[in-house]
Amino acid sequence: MSSCGISMTVTKATPDCGVQKLPDDFHARSIPDVSKLLETDAEVGLGSAKAAELLVKYGRNELQGQRGINPWRILLQQVTNGLTLILTIATVVSIVVEDYAEAGVLIIVILFNTIVGFVQDFRAERTMDALRKMASPSAKVLRDGVQTRISSGDVVPGDVIIFEVGDIIPADCRLCDVLNMEIDEAMLTGESMPAMKSVESLQAKDTTIGDRFNMAYSSTTVSKGRGKGIAVATGMATEIGKISTAIDETPSSTTPLQRRLNKMAYVLFVISIFLAVIVFAVNKFNFNTEIIIYAIALSIAVIPEGLIAVITVVMALGVKRMARQNAIVRKLVVLESMQPVTNICSDKTGTLTQGKMALTNVWIPSKEETYRISGQGYETTGSISYGDEVLDAKRILADENFHRLVECSALCNTANIIESSKGKVWGDPTEIALQVFAYKLQMGKPAFLGLKEAVLEFPFSSASKRMSMVCSNLGTSDDFDIYTKGAENVLEICDKVMDGEMVKQIGDRSEFLEKVHAQIELMATQGLRVLVTAHRRTSEQSMGKPMEKWERGDVEKSLTFLGLVGIRDTPRVESKISVQQCHDAGIKVHMLTGDHKSTALAIATEIGIIGNQLPPSDVNTDGVETIVPMYREVMTAGEFDALSNDEVDALEELPLVIARCTPATKVRMIEALHRRKKYAAMTGDGVNDAPSLKKADVGIAMGAGSDVAKQSSEIVLTDNNFATIVLAMKEGRRIFSNIKKFVVHLMSTNVGQVIVLIVGLAFQDSEGVSVFPLSPVQILFMNMVTGTPPAMSLGIEPASSSIMHVPPQLGGLFTKELMMDMFAYGSFMGGLVLIDWTLVIYAFGHGRLAFDCNDDSNLNACDTVFRARSTLLMSFTWMFLLHAYNCRHLRASLFTKEGGGGSFKRLVDNKLMVWSVVVGALLPIPFVYIPTVNTNIFKQASITWEWGIIVASVLVFFVLSETYKLLKRKLMKTPYVL
Repeated sequence: MSSCGISMTVTKATPDCGVQKLPDDFHARSIPDVSKLLETDAEVGLGSAKAAELLVKYGRNELQGQRGINPWRILLQQVTNGLTLILTIATVVSIVVEDYAEAGVLIIVILFNTIVGFVQDFRAERTMDALRKMASPSAKVLRDGVQTRISSGDVVPGDVIIFEVGDIIPADCRLCDVLNMEIDEAMLTGESMPAMKSVESLQAKDTTIGDRFNMAYSSTTVSKGRGKGIAVATGMATEIGKISTAIDETPSSTTPLQRRLNKMAYVLFVISIFLAVIVFAVNKFNFNTEIIIYAIALSIAVIPEGLIAVITVVMALGVKRMARQNAIVRKLVVLESMQPVTNICSDKTGTLTQGKMALTNVWIPSKEETYRISGQGYETTGSISYGDEVLDAKRILADENFHRLVECSALCNTANIIESSKGKVWGDPTEIALQVFAYKLQMGKPAFLGLKEAVLEFPFSSASKRMSMVCSNLGTSDDFDIYTKGAENVLEICDKVMDGEMVKQIGDRSEFLEKVHAQIELMATQGLRVLVTAHRRTSEQSMGKPMEKWERGDVEKSLTFLGLVGIRDTPRVESKISVQQCHDAGIKVHMLTGDHKSTALAIATEIGIIGNQLPPSDVNTDGVETIVPMYREVMTAGEFDALSNDEVDALEELPLVIARCTPATKVRMIEALHRRKKYAAMTGDGVNDAPSLKKADVGIAMGAGSDVAKQSSEIVLTDNNFATIVLAMKEGRRIFSNIKKFVVHLMSTNVGQVIVLIVGLAFQDSEGVSVFPLSPVQILFMNMVTGTPPAMSLGIEPASSSIMHVPPQLGGLFTKELMMDMFAYGSFMGGLVLIDWTLVIYAFGHGRLAFDCNDDSNLNACDTVFRARSTLLMSFTWMFLLHAYNCRHLRASLFTKEGGGGSFKRLVDNKLMVWSVVVGALLPIPFVYIPTVNTNIFKQASITWEWGIIVASVLVFFVLSETYKLLKRKLMKTPYVL
């Protein structure tokens, strides 16, 4: 490997040694300058010897793969989280002291968590593989003046590459010759329309990628025309290579839930060590087996063994639920991380919009307003309205002017529609939009079969900026109809205007142009691409020569102006509703798009990104102007990137719309949000979105997007619908809310168990050894077998009706209220079972703690202790199960519908909770009475009259819980959130 950089190829060439030393302003250089700099000839190309030399110098034209999928690394991630490590330590200690029952249960828990997490996370990043698959397999180049086809990997800077329709560009190129050439750059720039290419040099060196009309970029596709270009960047130095580098350099971050759980695990680990030390200290550091087992029991009581299992299963259920709602969650923990999202940075094309061009507005000279055309995408159904009135097709087409304009849309057109409902369309996006419009009025191309036939075409070109089609009238006359559409320069070849059914000579031309230009500007502000349509009827006689000899100049003159049509990538119907829901939920939506500023502004206004909030006022309440940081709702990437980080941070609010956006701008926007302590989600579908998708806290890719975007994201929307994001947000908030509920449920029980075992240190036998009120197996049985199912049932609780009407919760999982609940309910349970212990042994028993009651070697003498443990197991279990209903709402009474009761229907609507409580209440009973199992494993014995104490304890716990909730409702001023 060379010393000057990371190896790019088998030839040991590196980007630092070669490609990256070339300038990046080829778009601002003339073709002779580019040829001179790269030592090539635009007409002859490179010599074979020179190309071989450059291949060694610059390396192969390939994207370099980084770390691939490593199953062992994924497995390691599953077993190295805090709680799993603690459980592993407890397992090892249990095996060392030959407590195999506890060790077996802990191993099952660890395996379950690891397997489920591994299966879900095995879809690791394949970003670089996806990027390599996108590479062009071959390229047509000039070598020694001869056109030849070579592997795209052998393309070097200086190669002259020839392009045709359908070709994938193999390298970044400075174009030197084009003919009606358009390139689809949506995957790189986000532009919904193919970019028309030219060869002229650009003046500004800082021109954004989307505006570099004399450049062609690697992995984009030629959609129209042909051309030739000089390769100026290959491999990792291409724009797509820079994106892949940015992806690789972006570290993966943990989710809030992962950070909280790991922090909790370490805190619990320290607590368990501290409590173990207390156990040994109380027993004068006598490290015999009984004392070690007691320490293990206390450590197990501290750790919520069921928490990982519950979170894993609840997350897996959430993932399955989201899959049914068209969102594929690639990692379990990501779904919860949707909850704290404060800002969504969304791409426009194909995300907020349909990604399909549609004709939405028509203006004819005789009308003051425009006709509005409805419909979704390429569907050939829709309505036509004028003002507030919806018009039928027959009435509209009775207007000769409108009828002729529809004819022009259908016949001056090269697109074909086979089955629009299934997306089976062919042609340029603009042509398709015009043809779909004609179909909506039953005047598509098929309607003219046998009536009109295209006989001559003058295609659209960058020079003429218009297209004309000559059609013959079959069997009706010898006349020909000329249909023309294009940019504003079509007006220059019009000397007549159609007014209703009349064709009039244009009188005052300046007045006519002023009126039309005003309408064009008005439509442009609405984000529309405006086309001018015109028509002329002629004959060979009037032309003075046969049709076959007509030239473009003969056809494109003395036309009659028909009107204007406005085309755009229309917003999804659901987008406006979804954006409003985000605003209601305290989430700001930013649109980062490669489109022009006017288009971006129009779409953002229509779907409610702009208009739902006002910019900060620069006038105070006294009417005096104050100096406030600059705020602009809409900025271009050039304007935003020109600001330093300090200037960006000084803005009152970040822009809601950034137009002409580049990949670097998107990443910078995410970084700016992070500096403001915001939690950002990024949506996108193109390769250009990949770095920001990975940089964001939550990356959301569109299913119809590039593989690169999908592999760089955490969530993939299979329906490409922004509305699905709202469902994911709601699901994330539901899961977070439910996690809080079952954390209170599980952790309060752990608090109660710790209280019992800590106080239990005071209960010592005649040898001075502490007798534990609960055995380790009893604790594991409660935490895993009877406690986990109710906790899981809390995990599937439905979302609150107000869940999307509260701001994101950034305060963390363990809030003051949650901590207070844990200790309050834990104290209730711990105190009550200690009273039960005291009653069974001292009030109704003989009051003595026999020797060796921590194992099964002295059963007769320890009968009272074993009966007390059975009482504690049943009391604790039943309170634990009732506590699940408590946790359905952490403030509302169980007697209310909101609190989970209020009616029998509400009480049993969560079927899993009902069955887990019923089964959980009955399941421990056999283990109280089955011989050997009860004494040898659970260290407990059969009971009789003690059932009265158990029932009384549960009733008292219910009263205490309702009283505690009542006090919370009376005293707590903060609103209940989620």
